[in-house]
Amino acid sequence: MKRLVAALLLGLAACVSDAPVETMGRAPPAPAYLKDLPDETRNGLAVNYTEAKVGAAVAPELLVSSSGQSIRTAREWEMVRRPEIIKLLTENQYGSNPAIYHALKVRYAYSERAAPALNGLALRTQSTVHVEAESGEHAIDVVLYTPAKAPGPSPVVLMVNFNPNILVSGDDAVKETDAWTQDGKRIPGRDARLLGKPDLKAYLDRGYGVALVYYGQIEPDFKGGSAFGLRRIFGAVDEDSRRPTQGGSIATWSLGLSLVRGLLADNALVDDTRIALYGVSRLGKTALWAGATDEEFAAVIAVCSGEGGGALSRRNYGETIGHVAANFPYWFAPRWNGFAADPAAAPVDSHMVMAAIAPRPLMIIAGETDAWSDPYGEFLAARLATPVWRLFGGQGVDAAPELDQVTGGELSFLLHKGGHGPTPADTPAILDFLDRYMPADSR
Repeated sequence: MKRLVAALLLGLAACVSDAPVETMGRAPPAPAYLKDLPDETRNGLAVNYTEAKVGAAVAPELLVSSSGQSIRTAREWEMVRRPEIIKLLTENQYGSNPAIYHALKVRYAYSERAAPALNGLALRTQSTVHVEAESGEHAIDVVLYTPAKAPGPSPVVLMVNFNPNILVSGDDAVKETDAWTQDGKRIPGRDARLLGKPDLKAYLDRGYGVALVYYGQIEPDFKGGSAFGLRRIFGAVDEDSRRPTQGGSIATWSLGLSLVRGLLADNALVDDTRIALYGVSRLGKTALWAGATDEEFAAVIAVCSGEGGGALSRRNYGETIGHVAANFPYWFAPRWNGFAADPAAAPVDSHMVMAAIAPRPLMIIAGETDAWSDPYGEFLAARLATPVWRLFGGQGVDAAPELDQVTGGELSFLLHKGGHGPTPADTPAILDFLDRYMPADSR
């Protein structure tokens, strides 16, 4: 059904968007409330926090193909340019999907179905994705809450989290799984340091289900974590000798999220055409790539995704490719780490992964004081991606954002007061965004 709807939308967009897309014009300057900060050094690498020292940052063309063809319609985007961009991003940043060259066997197991939960507000389903390849099997546990009074299958927001499901949910009936520390220690899930809890009640009250998955169960987040995660079923990985285009943890986490989406779509309580994806920080980077490569995700929300996610790499502001390559060399393909000395040499940048999600709804959220993640760089990337949504008759972002005010349409941008990570103001803004483009009351 979803593919049929997408095809109809594409055909309609191709009919209505033959006129040239309106150019964006000069970008507005960084808002005055984004203050310059003193420069610093992290791990021996300089960090610039002065807007005047960023220099000119010319991003790759979105609407010109590799052969020089101008992309003027939605159909040309889908048939010509988007496949090129996915290939460029795969080969130069995120790396190959670890499942591409392997046959997978996937099965779903349920330990609990539609049990009353959260004081009667929700129905709780606990299930596991079992994935098997030639070198072994791996399991990913998922807890799903759907509105108890939903009249039919519910839209669901899949949240990929830094903590095991039992901590994120605050629900003692949820299966406890182990957690991993970043220095490679396995600990009981309840003993992990809690890094944020979503307001489950707010989503359920508005008619949305919420699914929770712990990213460390897909693959632990440290160098060598591939020996304990999903990648190990495809064979041993030597992080120091990966091929230039071989994917790392972010490609693996993205694959895991697609597998979880398949499990959710198998559930009769879930509307499989309305599964959105939500992630913060490095999991915002992951959400962008998973949303770009898996078109069955109906919408994407990426919060403070920063370098390697929503922020333009060509801007020498805050975290850079060099910082990521030095601190987390296992996240991206080795080739991307090689652009550390000269980000402008990369044929890709963040506006391209955003654009690959079009025409589906995408919400980019950044933090006013999160200079490390370059919030203005995320705004500029969204602005550069906007013409692709316009090909489909959609709306994006243009004028400089005001604090705590959502700007845009199908591509929306929110700059919240505060720093890195979600704030209470995000939740109602996200729910309003979902109500516009993935409403819980549509049947």
